[in-house]
Amino acid sequence: MSLLETIAGICRTEISPDEYRLTAFGGRCVYAEGVKCVKSFSRTEIILGLKKSCLKITGEGLRIEQFCGGDAVIKGSVKRLETI
Repeated sequence: MSLLETIAGICRTEISPDEYRLTAFGGRCVYAEGVKCVKSFSRTEIILGLKKSCLKITGEGLRIEQFCGGDAVIKGSVKRLETI
């Protein structure tokens, strides 16, 4: 099973590798490719705008460590990833 299939199973949704890619590191960091914008952010929730949907990241102590060229690095205690 590929990483994208694993993440899709966790999120209970289909993930198109053409739209975006996610890499999660032990619930402490998420690297997202294909991000168009940051819709909203707080210490408990970050919403990233994608090509056709949005990615909602929930957890505690979240922060946007880097956002450049369509790539974003989110750090903190990541509890859930879901497309909305």
